[in-house]
Amino acid sequence: MNNGFRKEILEEILRKKVVTKVELTSFLENKVDNPSSEITSITKALISEGLITIVSPIGESCYAITQKGMRKIKV
Repeated sequence: MNNGFRKEILEEILRKKVVTKVELTSFLENKVDNPSSEITSITKALISEGLITIVSPIGESCYAITQKGMRKIKV
């Protein structure tokens, strides 16, 4: 898993506030060979570190950045 992509994903979630897995996959589409697998791996790691969380504001599971994630980006 590429740490550079982790930061890009965090920044994209911060920018959009709430983002679906499909949107994140599209975000990495031209950057990696298997964007869906990469997003699954990255989001699992970010969730386990408490940097993002899963929310369901529109009935569909989405990702949102946590305060801890915001602090990590600001550093």
